[in-house]
Amino acid sequence: MIWMLTIVWGLFIGLILGLLGGGGALVSIPILLYAFHFPFREAVGASLLLVTLGALPSLLLYWRKQEVDLPAALWMGLSGSLGALLGSRFAAFIPQAFLMKLLIGLILLSVWRLYRPAPVTEHVKTPMPAWLKSLRLIIVGLAIGILTGLVGVGGGFLIVPALILFQDLEPRRAIATSLLIICLNAASGTVGYWSTLPWYKPIFYGLMFSTVIGSLLGFALSLKIGQRRLKQGFGLLLLLIAILLVLKPPAP
Repeated sequence: MIWMLTIVWGLFIGLILGLLGGGGALVSIPILLYAFHFPFREAVGASLLLVTLGALPSLLLYWRKQEVDLPAALWMGLSGSLGALLGSRFAAFIPQAFLMKLLIGLILLSVWRLYRPAPVTEHVKTPMPAWLKSLRLIIVGLAIGILTGLVGVGGGFLIVPALILFQDLEPRRAIATSLLIICLNAASGTVGYWSTLPWYKPIFYGLMFSTVIGSLLGFALSLKIGQRRLKQGFGLLLLLIAILLVLKPPAP
């Protein structure tokens, strides 16, 4: 029974990543906490590794179609990787109760973003030097990376609008680019949690394998399913998760 649940939940995490290009950590952490009873720090580290593995297949498919903006991804990704590593180190000194509140706040922020997306086509484009654009991406990437390291959230719901607004990328190209940034951030954060990863749990390997398979299925489905309804349904799911985290906090 436990292996069946492992495969189902892993596929679900991967599907979210493949369908939306992000959001996997927002569901994987609650799943690890409640379905598999991982301690919070273990759940954050495991989630970061699952997000890295789950985002890779979709990233490679986007990469083959040349839809990744490599310069923007490197500016945000490298600074985000540094931030994720720092955040994972700081997390050891921050009370779990505060980190849980931060996670809930980020989930609610992502719900707001899904239901009230910021305007992406009608914003004022002010001429700006290339170095200032790059600096802006570095600062945003560093901030998102720190959040990734603290609570294991890849930050796709923040990265995508940042790329659209600051780099003038088309939404699909922004999603493709965000996957590379998410991979860099999550992989860097994983390094910070490496000693706490649950390698001793066989189900962890099942989760990793099924997450990758789910990501491939999700990418294929994303070409056929309307993104608007998908995002609204995901927003409702995240709202329910936030309510669960508030009403029934996981054990330390």
